[in-house]
Amino acid sequence: MHPEYPQSKPSPFSEESDPELFFPGAEREAICQSMILDILAGKPLVKLIGREGAGKTMVCQVVADRLPSEYEIVVLDNPVGSFDDLMRVVCIELGMDPRGQRDGFSPAEDWLRLVEHKNEEGVKVVLIVDEAEKLFLATLERLVVLLGESPEDLAWTMVLSGRPGLEANLARLSILSVAVDIHSGYTLEELTEGETRRYLRFRLEAAGMDRDQVEVIFPEGVVAKIFATSRGNLRMINILAEETLRTAEADRSFMVLLDRVEPEEVQEDKGPGMESRILELYDLLRANRVFAGALAGLVVVVFLLGVLLTGNRGGDDETAGPAAVSQETAASAAVTGERAVSTPAGASPETGPSAIGGSGQRDGDQLLRERLAASAHWLTGIHKGKYTVQLMLLVSNQAQMNVADTLVQDDYFAIREQLFVFRKNTTPPTILVFHGLYNTLDEAREARNNMPVFLRRHHPYPLAVDDALKKLHN
Repeated sequence: MHPEYPQSKPSPFSEESDPELFFPGAEREAICQSMILDILAGKPLVKLIGREGAGKTMVCQVVADRLPSEYEIVVLDNPVGSFDDLMRVVCIELGMDPRGQRDGFSPAEDWLRLVEHKNEEGVKVVLIVDEAEKLFLATLERLVVLLGESPEDLAWTMVLSGRPGLEANLARLSILSVAVDIHSGYTLEELTEGETRRYLRFRLEAAGMDRDQVEVIFPEGVVAKIFATSRGNLRMINILAEETLRTAEADRSFMVLLDRVEPEEVQEDKGPGMESRILELYDLLRANRVFAGALAGLVVVVFLLGVLLTGNRGGDDETAGPAAVSQETAASAAVTGERAVSTPAGASPETGPSAIGGSGQRDGDQLLRERLAASAHWLTGIHKGKYTVQLMLLVSNQAQMNVADTLVQDDYFAIREQLFVFRKNTTPPTILVFHGLYNTLDEAREARNNMPVFLRRHHPYPLAVDDALKKLHN
């Protein structure tokens, strides 16, 4: 039985950046300390590079929290817009009257005036630009020039944090004569397998789980699979670890339910020894495919004879139909291991019951097959250059069943046409679920930010369709 993680507590793998849960391994502590020393030494520009989900925002928050009280931090976390527009935003953050800047002065001049005023009060200013790869090249150039041309006695530092695209944009500025060092900086690397193991243990123990519980939920094999799938990316590690915790809790709840079933109740329903005989038959079918095939053939023969005899008795198809479908489905399920779901009278085999009634009457397996088929055209490359939002990545023997059960729920059934499902033949099986197709990354991010609660609880994140397909092939 898996130990229970207290569900009333926030998840230890929440997407929200919490400096109190900062992982010091993988040289992150060393990078934080070096960045702080650069700022204290008055270095004009501090650069931090890392891939999406590498933990850049967390590092910047830790640096900001650890700076002495005489430093005032201004954060620009969505730097999309013209240079003047962005400077107005940071000026307001630094205390400018939001009704506008002074007549005859540019936003850049207002910024320098505000910084000078702060310096006179004994306060030094740090401007952190997160996701700095979004900056227009002209805006990035003017920011760097403004920093380089600031008076020497003006104490302010700019931290540029972004993906590798920021490095490429800065390289394009290197041909300009700028008085700021734009080449030196820090890079957040992906975690190794050993660092992934230590990160998982650190987060869970910080959330109150002891070492023995951690080893039960995250044994070596599970950690290895999380690392192989995430490739050491912190955000992906968090998503996979959260899914592992939910699976462990579901298994625990199921085991508790079994513990509460009285043996007498089982025997009363199935007869003495019925449980063991069913298990023996299942093992025999699983181990001997020839016997299973013969048994299936026998069931089909009996079924055909029943149909012929019924036809000879009067040919009442309406009476024989549903029973025959149910028997054939059950025989197929016994051989393939799939769940048997009969099709109600009047519903076509192609659509099944998924299009009728409430969630109790929908066929989750049929819905899953429909979404798998609808998603197959992605593999042709037709959506190259588009973006999507990853909702789920399930790696377990119950992954397919869990997705099928999810699709019949009212909330998910209502948006099923926007869900794209893929299955990887791994051990254990892997199911990936994506939401929507978008022309730009910003559109995908906006869709993620506006998702209803029942989708946001999966910690969705936007990515390129090309990257999604790479996950399927790797």
